[in-house]
Amino acid sequence: MAATPSMSPHQQLDAIILAGGEGRRVGGRDKGLLDWQGKPLIAWVIECIAPQVKQVYISANRNIEAYAAFGYAVHTDQSNDFRGPLAGIAACAAHCSSDWVLVVPCDCPALPNELAEKLLATAVSESLEASYAVDEARAHFLCAVFQKQALEGLKTRLQGDDLSVKGWLKTLRCKPTAFAGMKDAFLNLNTLESKRR
Repeated sequence: MAATPSMSPHQQLDAIILAGGEGRRVGGRDKGLLDWQGKPLIAWVIECIAPQVKQVYISANRNIEAYAAFGYAVHTDQSNDFRGPLAGIAACAAHCSSDWVLVVPCDCPALPNELAEKLLATAVSESLEASYAVDEARAHFLCAVFQKQALEGLKTRLQGDDLSVKGWLKTLRCKPTAFAGMKDAFLNLNTLESKRR
């Protein structure tokens, strides 16, 4: 059954935190476990996201025990060749039980408390398969909510050459959700330089 606006977000959403990247912009280090203001980046993301959803799943391809120590199920990519964020989403989506799935990266430690609610409201009210966040500066394609049913097509998508999240979103019924005045909430610490700020 599709989600309805009368249900609170945490009753109808699971979340996938993507921490399975190669960390090329941080010298090959495991980005989700890098320290930021006294805690691993992923710890900040979990604190933001867990209260907004029913269940959290972590996509990771190394340091599995370290990620599992945060208390949530960890799933690795289903193929050995690195296929990017879509592979991580697909690996976790198979375990999600809610009708909707929130996807976020592990390197955005200050995500909005109403991220899930606003994205879901857009998707439900406009009968979409997905909605992603935008602020005044840019679009955030990896801060998005998806109908779980739409994720089933990822297995086929991963067999092709276009593995960009933006390209995949173009194949779905999808519109952005505006987060006006919240650019800092989507602070993306994807380089060692940005972590030092």
